[in-house]
Amino acid sequence: KKCGKHPTQKPMEILEKIIIAKDFTRTPGARYKTDGDWSGEQFLEEILSPKFDRAVQSDGLLYIDLDGVYGYQSSFVSGSFGKLSLDKDAELVLKHLQFKSDENPIRLEQVIEEIKNPKKKDKPTV
Repeated sequence: KKCGKHPTQKPMEILEKIIIAKDFTRTPGARYKTDGDWSGEQFLEEILSPKFDRAVQSDGLLYIDLDGVYGYQSSFVSGSFGKLSLDKDAELVLKHLQFKSDENPIRLEQVIEEIKNPKKKDKPTV
């Protein structure tokens, strides 16, 4: 017999992980693939978006380790995390992402700010 109490909501568990320095590169590039290697667009398409979608479908977290790289250009952050936010909605993105940035807390603030207020940047036509 059920007693009518609501089950307490468990915190979401980490279901997917990305260690950018290991899974992608230690030298992230610019926004678009046409800008050169290791672009934000490449990271979004090949790693971030598929893992994010799997985490959302399973109602879990995607853990992203931002440490171990030489730095992130603002265009990389915008072309990956900002574009994900534009495509999927900032609230959903923030709900399903968990970050680690021990080396540089300001880096984490910049990524979260980009997700909350993504810059709309259309791909240039060639």
